[in-house]
Amino acid sequence: MTNGYAALFTAGLIGCSLSAQAQGDNTSFLWRFEEANKLMEEKLFNQSAEIWDQLAKDQPTNANLNYKAGYCFFHSYNQKQKALPFLSKASEQRSAGYGGFNTAGYDPFDPKETNAPAEVDYYLGRAYHLNGDFDKADQYYQKFLAEADKNHDLAPAATRGIQQTTNARALIAAPKPYQVSNVGQVVNNDHPDFSPVLSVDGNALFFTSRRIRPDSSNAGIIDIVAGLPYENIYVTYKDREGNWQAPELININPVEAGHLASVNVSADGQTLFIYKDDGGDGNLYESRLVGELWSDPVLIGSDVNTKSWETHAAITADGNTLYFVSDRSGGAGGRDIYRVVKLPNGEWSKAQSIGAPVNTAYDEDAVFIHPNARTMFFASKGHNSMGGFDIFTTELQEDGTWSAPQNMGYPLNTVDDDAFFVTTADGRRGYFSSDQIGGYGEKDIYFVDLPEDMEAEGLTVLKGFIIPPPGTTLPPSTILYVTDKSTGEVKAYKPRQRDGVYVVILPPCKEYNLDYRVDDKTIHTEDIYVECETAYQEINKEIYLNPVSITGPASIVDLPKGSPPGSKEKGEPTKKEDYLTDAQLKEKGKTHVMPGCLLR
Repeated sequence: MTNGYAALFTAGLIGCSLSAQAQGDNTSFLWRFEEANKLMEEKLFNQSAEIWDQLAKDQPTNANLNYKAGYCFFHSYNQKQKALPFLSKASEQRSAGYGGFNTAGYDPFDPKETNAPAEVDYYLGRAYHLNGDFDKADQYYQKFLAEADKNHDLAPAATRGIQQTTNARALIAAPKPYQVSNVGQVVNNDHPDFSPVLSVDGNALFFTSRRIRPDSSNAGIIDIVAGLPYENIYVTYKDREGNWQAPELININPVEAGHLASVNVSADGQTLFIYKDDGGDGNLYESRLVGELWSDPVLIGSDVNTKSWETHAAITADGNTLYFVSDRSGGAGGRDIYRVVKLPNGEWSKAQSIGAPVNTAYDEDAVFIHPNARTMFFASKGHNSMGGFDIFTTELQEDGTWSAPQNMGYPLNTVDDDAFFVTTADGRRGYFSSDQIGGYGEKDIYFVDLPEDMEAEGLTVLKGFIIPPPGTTLPPSTILYVTDKSTGEVKAYKPRQRDGVYVVILPPCKEYNLDYRVDDKTIHTEDIYVECETAYQEINKEIYLNPVSITGPASIVDLPKGSPPGSKEKGEPTKKEDYLTDAQLKEKGKTHVMPGCLLR
């Protein structure tokens, strides 16, 4: 805590003992008072709030008990709305000019204390702020600043609160043309669901959840601070109709206590970036997709992880730049965004802060870099945030600097925490986490359809399915080789084993050779040319493996631009002739595509 509460608790509790043990009366006021204080010291706010709630109901005119109930509800999981009436009572009952935590006159450990500290008005201002009552929020922020010492730990936060209510009024008065929607109960449930990570093709959504697992294996392994299961990673896939399916627990979640959270996924879908709690240290890991299973997470090396707290990361589509979040010393303040680049030896460089104007004296977090490698989204409590974390966007300039961050606006951003924003490759739909009225849990995953002027530019995505014959599975040796014909550079892409999905980011103004192979034998090859236009482009190709010989010539279906793989437009073959090779189809007077043609 920044207000001195924890320090006072530590000092005070050294001299405290549980009088109930001496008196044998576990229902006494004194025992409950001391027990609630201990729970507060340990930041077990949900548990302590229940005790203070009952004590305050027994003594409704006791400003101290009302304050403590309101304080704990405000810091609790999913019960913030209960804080306001307690804090309001405490503020009304408080004697004017009475001291705060770090001034004489208020003793939080004295069971006979019936007054409330000056801090009650700060937290009442915060409660009104979260309730959208900005005038009353300002009233109590200002009241706190008028009575508190100018060097009080919470004075900067109260001043910042007044700035944020001003920001909120301006942003709400000029709403963006967004329609924000809950992803739905198939994905979200009554526990926190957050940190969405979207595959480039938009058909896989990884996310973090604190739900009970389907097999209940974590039901008895509870994080006592939140009173919830630890964070686990789930993934949901779209079906052929474009609907999200029941989430699956990925295979690397630990059975024992500890958080494991989704952070980012590589453009080819083969590397998952992960956050692990590591006993409170907080570090970033990566895991590789091997067949249909994820490998044991490996700590990201070099200068990325430190003894400080590293919380989030995002990698560029080419895999050569990693942006990450850390609260290490030497930054602008709080958590900042840093970057490392891939060196010729394959190691990461030393970390460098991306600096102003992105990083501020407040926290930045939840960084996401679009596949175009230029558009960044991040969450920040700084800039013109309207309260808590807001989502911002910035563009990488030609000179290597970042543009002034722009608030994504209301109603995407709210007065509470909004974070973990990711977009589809075309930039037209975003997914993010938020705690909003009407949600299923404390945090849910939402999506928003963005205006046309936010469509990604300078990006071409080649994507599709490689589909085995009915009744068979995709050979693990299936690989797509993409050759830049101007440089001779060759890159290999493995389709996802479970469904044959593959995704490739293609820089513009170049000609490429596509070589689809099984068991190192070419089943289809063609050249394509990616135009130099700045508009977002998609090339959708579905490859059907030969049912007679798996390494024989394959059939190919080109989908219309913008058609998602797996849509009904794909023309899934139902007749034997749909599996014939291009040469055989030509003999029958039919054709799929002309191998070697240039797609423009």
